[in-house]
Amino acid sequence: MPCPNIVRRDATSPLTAAEAEAVLALAARSEEADGGAPLSEQFRLSVRARDVDGVVHVLAFDEKGPYAAGPALLGYAQSRAGAGGEPPSGELVVAPDARRRGVGRALVEALPEQVRLWSHARGAAGEGAARFAEALGLRPVRSLHVMGRSLRSGPEWGPAILPADLVARHFEVGRDEDAWVQVNAAAFAHHPEQGSLRRADLEQRMAEPWWDPDGFILVVEAADPARIAAFHWTKVDPPEGDVGEVYVVGVAPAQQGRGLGTAVTVLGLDHLARRGLREVVLYVDEENTAAVHTYSRLGFEDVEVHRQYAR
Repeated sequence: MPCPNIVRRDATSPLTAAEAEAVLALAARSEEADGGAPLSEQFRLSVRARDVDGVVHVLAFDEKGPYAAGPALLGYAQSRAGAGGEPPSGELVVAPDARRRGVGRALVEALPEQVRLWSHARGAAGEGAARFAEALGLRPVRSLHVMGRSLRSGPEWGPAILPADLVARHFEVGRDEDAWVQVNAAAFAHHPEQGSLRRADLEQRMAEPWWDPDGFILVVEAADPARIAAFHWTKVDPPEGDVGEVYVVGVAPAQQGRGLGTAVTVLGLDHLARRGLREVVLYVDEENTAAVHTYSRLGFEDVEVHRQYAR
């Protein structure tokens, strides 16, 4: 089997618009075949942005080369520079009809040697990803739990109780962007991926079809509503769907220990339930035992586990 033609792109030589569309189409075909999205949101957004600093795109084409039409794209990989001294993280996808032909290995070999690869596959596809990682000498180093619960049945999550000096309101476009970026960075100082989000990253998400400021709940100081104490950013994607997401929950370090994590999570669940949604899901790192415990008390249960592999 001939080796695929490997093409690298970065901020100095970004993906073309046609290449970006081909990558997203490839990811969609893979999701349809495997039952799960191969690329996470941040990686998909970087495909669309095309020229993000610290991001490397690797494309695997057949012998027709990079200028052939869509089916010539056999696979795609992306690595993102780690924040706070962390190793780069990566994700990849291979066309369903091009697997077991050395495409995946060629993509990995074109990525930085220290890259840590995520697998978001489930079921048989997840088992195949684990075997692929083992064949490359990679071992699991991190687990991301997908948890979920019904919004229409199951244990009640109780009322949201806020301290008397705090009130809840919705995110206001044109007012809260910089304040949120600052409190998010402080709340996730221990989590480089989330804590490194910039205003441009926020605005990129605000341009997505699912963006809804009414679902972005802020807990602020009653005496100074511009000071954010905690937040719960909910998400419904697709917007007409019936599944919501606990997208991001954060608490300002100075406000921790006051029960705001649970309270603001409940405020978001109340919002999603009022929308008439059927179910809610969330993603939480296995090492964040406090968050796992909080979500378990609110009736969430494990749905699946995503794994990151490294040498």
